[in-house]
Amino acid sequence: MARLRALPGLSCCARPLNVLPLLRTGCLSAVVSVEGPDTGWAGEFGASFHALEPERGVRDHTPAGDGVHTVLRALAGTLDEDGGADGGAGAAGGGWRGRELALLPYSAMKPEWRTALGALGTRLLEPPSHVALPMLSDKRAQRAWLRSVGAATPADAVVPALDHRELRRRFGSPYVVQTPVGSSGKGTHLVVDEADLQPIRQVGGGPWLVSGYVEGVALNVHVLVSADSTVRVLRPSVQLTRIEGVGAPFGAYSGCDFAAPALLAPLALARAAAAARRVGEALAALGYRGLFGADFVLDGERPLLLELNCRMQGSTWLLGELELAERALPSALRHVLELYGHATGGEPRTDAAGAVQLVVRHTGAPVRVAAAPAGGLHRLKDGRLRYCGAGFGLLECGPDDCVLLQLPSPGMVLHPGVPLARIVARHPLTTPDGTALTAPGRKLLDALRAGFVLEPLEPYGLPGPSGPAAIPSASAPRAPW
Repeated sequence: MARLRALPGLSCCARPLNVLPLLRTGCLSAVVSVEGPDTGWAGEFGASFHALEPERGVRDHTPAGDGVHTVLRALAGTLDEDGGADGGAGAAGGGWRGRELALLPYSAMKPEWRTALGALGTRLLEPPSHVALPMLSDKRAQRAWLRSVGAATPADAVVPALDHRELRRRFGSPYVVQTPVGSSGKGTHLVVDEADLQPIRQVGGGPWLVSGYVEGVALNVHVLVSADSTVRVLRPSVQLTRIEGVGAPFGAYSGCDFAAPALLAPLALARAAAAARRVGEALAALGYRGLFGADFVLDGERPLLLELNCRMQGSTWLLGELELAERALPSALRHVLELYGHATGGEPRTDAAGAVQLVVRHTGAPVRVAAAPAGGLHRLKDGRLRYCGAGFGLLECGPDDCVLLQLPSPGMVLHPGVPLARIVARHPLTTPDGTALTAPGRKLLDALRAGFVLEPLEPYGLPGPSGPAAIPSASAPRAPW
């Protein structure tokens, strides 16, 4: 424990926001990510940030694993003779070579990351290896395992071919098709007619998991499996989904609301918590440690378990903001400590609390950002967002405020469907079921979009003002590291 505490921390993730509780508690010295930090984060948290997006000038759908690997390889390729990096400050303000860092994992360490860190000359302290649980990484195997431990799930089948007539006969319309591997809604498709199957077949990736569609409230429950096998159920949140106007396709992550569960049927919540605990106990018996999330859909008062997210989640940082405000150890930090074998005592709170995040996505063709709202604390006044000062998350947010995060910088190219901004607030932005904006939520969204000026890009192959135009991609970085 003393060695872990003494070493500077490193996290690798999709965006620095994912590890905000670890930054707030001073645990991190370096973050490697796809998206860059919001304005002011480096100064506020005293950490170095190394990200793909600011260097390329593009926000696209690069997977976190690939993006982090690209950043680490680029850092290794720009080491100078003294071990410094041309691209900016290294971990803890110095070079990478010879540094010893403690990995504070958001998700599992990938072998290629470890190789790239070795090329950087970095010595890495990692959590002890735990038993591999392959059934957790494949949605088909996971669904069968969930039923084997007593969880109720939607009706499903694993199919080698997608026959719309047969699947509609078996599951009704619409139904859901999922590729075996995917997160944050990637690889999850709602199918209404034959045309919806064509892009799925083109990508491939079968056999597929096909399920009946259940139209109900989407509920997520955090669970912590301690180093001593104790299972603790944490605060639930309603997952925001199917919201018109925010630009999210079916299954894509749109945010969450930690206050909305108070308006749901108590019996449904109790049953979901019991099911999540039962799954946690089964995972503990297999050697799993740390956080996981259980995604449910409520069929009336009956929770059906869709899948597990065996890592920190996109809502863990917001849960951590609530915990820090209550002077409790944030779940993200408890997760890290449990992975290293240090049991954290204390029962978490499970009551509802005012904390909402809403992800707003870019719709339409690729564009370049000409102007964007400033990140930080805002208040809606006379239909416009008024900047009120620095804000990094929920802790800076008053009851009538909102914090804008994940904003692209001017000049950045946005691909279709990528996040345009994330709105954080203490007051509800959607109806209790998480499927429609409230009137205040709609006004806030309209004011946010009004703050952007987006310029269309020339189509592929057509000449632009200064010659042929192309949309930047992962294989075409904007500038050397």
